[in-house]
Amino acid sequence: MFFDPQCIPCILKQAYNSASLFTDSKEIQLEILKSVCARVAEIKPDSAAPWFSTVIQDLIEDRLAISDVYSGIKEKNLKIALSFQPVIAERIATSENPLIESIKAAIAGNAIDYGANPDFNISNEVHKIGEINLDEPTLQTFLNSVKNAKKILYIGDNTEEAVFDIFLIKALGPERVVFAVRSRPVLNDITIKECKQLKIDKLCEVVESGSRVAGTDLRQCNNQFLDLFNTADVVIAKGQGNYETLLDVKRDIFFMFKVKCPAIALRCGQAEGTAALIYKANSK
Repeated sequence: MFFDPQCIPCILKQAYNSASLFTDSKEIQLEILKSVCARVAEIKPDSAAPWFSTVIQDLIEDRLAISDVYSGIKEKNLKIALSFQPVIAERIATSENPLIESIKAAIAGNAIDYGANPDFNISNEVHKIGEINLDEPTLQTFLNSVKNAKKILYIGDNTEEAVFDIFLIKALGPERVVFAVRSRPVLNDITIKECKQLKIDKLCEVVESGSRVAGTDLRQCNNQFLDLFNTADVVIAKGQGNYETLLDVKRDIFFMFKVKCPAIALRCGQAEGTAALIYKANSK
């Protein structure tokens, strides 16, 4: 798990942004912020910022008496993301190495984040895919690892970026990929519902992780997921939330995400805004 004091202002900013997104009532916004502040005061050393996305969403949904509050936003942005599928498909089809181009596209899609990066622009991210430069040694380690892998666990992140993930799943070989999703709606993260909508369940095996936060908390995960996590030849974890919650786990993991804050930039050693492919070996 990763937590830094710098995370606290970001948590409060996310709480305000989320509350103001769904209600204009200053009274309700203040009520939600005060409740989040009370929870922040109880932070423990093994806390992680992605947990607070669930805390914030629960407070909003309880106060406004609605569920899956981001569902309408996911639907709207999913249509936009899908409109770029032909552009991405063309980039990959005409590239010298379709697998590498698919990796870049998948990482670019991670910019779509209502927690750490609410001001994202899908069009900008698509058109900047060609500017992505991945760390060459890490890329080669990844290519070598997936070359002979029989089982690849691919931990998804947000719903809209799953449109980009589909290309990488196809490039890896869908028959050996298991795509894992959240077990409850949190932010714009993908669940079984959106997997079926995108027909990912027809492309490869799909499982719920059991995690109910905007990341992967192994203490919440079900036995099916834990067995896959421990035995898969390769684990790919998408998103900064998965990086924050899994970076200390003792197994090899490839993280793919856009670096969205100074604290994570310092922790992973890459500049804020970077499209990151990071390899965490079991011993590190």
